[in-house]
Amino acid sequence: MSPIFCPKCGGINTSPATLPLLFCRDCQAEFGHDYHELVADTRQIIFNTYQKAVASQNLTFTKTATGATIEGPFLCYYPDLPEIYIDQLQWQQLLEDFYQLYVLNWKSNYQSANASENSDTAFGWDLKIIIENQEPLISKGQGLYPPYWTALMDLFTRIGLPNISKPLGQNFLQLQTQIQAQ
Repeated sequence: MSPIFCPKCGGINTSPATLPLLFCRDCQAEFGHDYHELVADTRQIIFNTYQKAVASQNLTFTKTATGATIEGPFLCYYPDLPEIYIDQLQWQQLLEDFYQLYVLNWKSNYQSANASENSDTAFGWDLKIIIENQEPLISKGQGLYPPYWTALMDLFTRIGLPNISKPLGQNFLQLQTQIQAQ
């Protein structure tokens, strides 16, 4: 079994604290709060990656009566598909997988020591989770990413979405290469 990374510091020195919580011995953080109730109450997830003052990519997941819509940078990939629709079971599975990445326990700000917030060249991101009857949960970063970043990108690509963690523009070039190879 692979180690469980702490969503705050990335340490693998984790152990069960009091069930169902886990405990990080490195940063003394508890994590792994029960998210099952949130699956029903999550209304929207907004995820952006950007290079300041240059370009941005956005994925917006919005709950609907029949499941969810996903809006994003699909126009250059799928010209006839401005949004993707998933059914209720797919939406629930997406949320289960999403919350298993401990996003509820991510820090509010991940800032690289050498990345200035005002830098126009830094690659940044932000995540906003809108849950019914709660303040939005917001996490963001510039030049530094949560330990579960790669797993989040894998989750997006597993359901057929572009990998928006790559430098802007490379997604389209990679997709074109894949299409030409087929």
